[in-house]
Amino acid sequence: MDAERKARIADVAVTAQPVWDESRDGGALQVFLKEIDCHGVDAVMVTRQVVGCSLAEAQRMFITAPCRAVELAFHNAFMEGLERFQDDV
Repeated sequence: MDAERKARIADVAVTAQPVWDESRDGGALQVFLKEIDCHGVDAVMVTRQVVGCSLAEAQRMFITAPCRAVELAFHNAFMEGLERFQDDV
């Protein structure tokens, strides 16, 4: 990860920390991140920093948040495609 991206993630984490501190709610954190246009890997990395959790826990918090339903649908479709591809090989 380049320095610019690391700095951006750190800045967003500082902005998002009060949301987490107030609610301790992963769904509320994801709503906030989505509202400020923080998505995908960046949202997972911010979640990890803000919550102080493992990468797996941050990914789970991201992908299971109701506001991330589109991302979950994409993930599931992608995984199904990979499985079909493996079956064809």
